[in-house]
Amino acid sequence: MERYDLTYTMLQQEDGLPAGACRDRMALAIGFFDGVHRGHAEVIRQAVLAAKERGFAPAVLTFSPHPRSVLGKDGFDTVLTPLEDKLALFAELGVELAYVVTFDLGFAGVTADDFVRRLLLPLGVRTAVVGFDFRFGHRGQGDAEAMRRLSDGEIEVRVVEPVFEGDAKVSSTRIRERLAEGDCEAVTLLLGRPYAISGEIVHGDARGRLLGFPTANMKPAVPYVIPRHGVYAVTVGGVPGEARERGGVINVGVRPTFDAPGGAPRLETNLFDFEGDLYGRTLTVRFHRFLRPETKFASFDDLKAQIAKDADHARSTLRELGL
Repeated sequence: MERYDLTYTMLQQEDGLPAGACRDRMALAIGFFDGVHRGHAEVIRQAVLAAKERGFAPAVLTFSPHPRSVLGKDGFDTVLTPLEDKLALFAELGVELAYVVTFDLGFAGVTADDFVRRLLLPLGVRTAVVGFDFRFGHRGQGDAEAMRRLSDGEIEVRVVEPVFEGDAKVSSTRIRERLAEGDCEAVTLLLGRPYAISGEIVHGDARGRLLGFPTANMKPAVPYVIPRHGVYAVTVGGVPGEARERGGVINVGVRPTFDAPGGAPRLETNLFDFEGDLYGRTLTVRFHRFLRPETKFASFDDLKAQIAKDADHARSTLRELGL
């Protein structure tokens, strides 16, 4: 999949778009797509379908960072899916071209008219596919009908209705809420895959080894949405020399038995039956089931006994799930 990075300054130049970025005709899905959940995937699939129907190139236009974080909206300084992971998921859905617009205060001021006439039309967009609640341009002044009008009929606009799970629509907000509750099963249904966090394994204080359960301490690659503090059954990808993901148990939290309140959450994973060196490696942890809340224990021995129970519980849970 080809990738092109676009900035606001490019919209100010007649020939500012990168060489090769423009196509004669393309079908373009547009959105931030945080999580690339089932609703987002449907928008992208419809763009790929439209491209096949009309002989166009299937493409996605997305933004980085989150527009709401740039505009100072609370709660949007974290992400469900980093940009590079989003791009990989787009490719899996059949996208051939990805355009990443740097969303800054300059771009936030772009009018709906300029968005269509100075970006979409020069790129070669002939079909745009958007979600039911999509808005664009300064202060969200544009919608699907405005896009049709401003393109003078050059762009066909297809609007994708929401995807429902149960009696509520699939949304990034709903996923964030379920993560805050530790509801991994619901998150998996909404995303269409387990929630995952990737990061580098760094040195900790070796307390897990003293407890008989050495842990891989992860430094997340980006500011992810962190699930509810507690213990989870997980699988781990990226273990050197292993094609399959390895089972494990993770503690997410502030370790109240050892540390004072108020610290940053830690992600400490015990990989089952693994003794190698993981320092400096990038691993991906996938969350499958919440086992228990984080707890402060009265003694070292009580904590050690509970960790053994957690490991057994996680093993049986992963067997139950066929993982």
